[in-house]
Amino acid sequence: MRKIIVIFVIAMFIPFIDTSTAARVHGVIYEWYTLQPLENVIVYVNSTPPQRIVASSGIYEFELDSGSYQIVAEYYENNKLVYRCNESIVIVSDGNFTLDLIMVPNIDLNESIFGDGGINFEIDTGSVRENTNSILMMILLVSIASLIILILLWKGKERREETSELPEDLREIVEIIRREGGRTTQLKLRKKLNYSEAKISLMLADLENRGIIEKFKRGRGNIIILKQ
Repeated sequence: MRKIIVIFVIAMFIPFIDTSTAARVHGVIYEWYTLQPLENVIVYVNSTPPQRIVASSGIYEFELDSGSYQIVAEYYENNKLVYRCNESIVIVSDGNFTLDLIMVPNIDLNESIFGDGGINFEIDTGSVRENTNSILMMILLVSIASLIILILLWKGKERREETSELPEDLREIVEIIRREGGRTTQLKLRKKLNYSEAKISLMLADLENRGIIEKFKRGRGNIIILKQ
């Protein structure tokens, strides 16, 4: 009889036992550009009831039952929404889950906090124009840099083609200078070439006129530099 009573009491309390799944969701909130933790971020989750915290140290944490949720993080400066992040998450089992948030710039920098979190959706055209000008300036700088690189590559190709069209004796001098690291002396050239000093001087003058080398006087000799 006592066993029947115990079973009956347990059966009465079964409907009141919480069998829902709970999970711990946490992570670090990063600023998109520096990838450093961002402090004092307001984080919301649409749980029941809704949860809202201020991640003063750049770390947030929620306890959530099974279900689908939206985690929204907002960062304000001078009452203006500067960064925002919106992430979806589905909880199907209990456990410990890490979800880091990357805060990206908000297009409307005039969005402010009012009372319980009401938001002003007026667009600051001046800020948008300033952002647009910055993007255009960046595009212009990238274009200029790309153009300079193309010009340098084209000149290098032109220089290689120009060198390949040289007579064999002039190409021999260019190759010797290149093997010397692009810099040598006329005396060293004379020791490595089977030409007279007069012919070497004429060959170097020809290369200098073609813009392939530069010749500088040092003491009694000359320094020969191969142009890049």
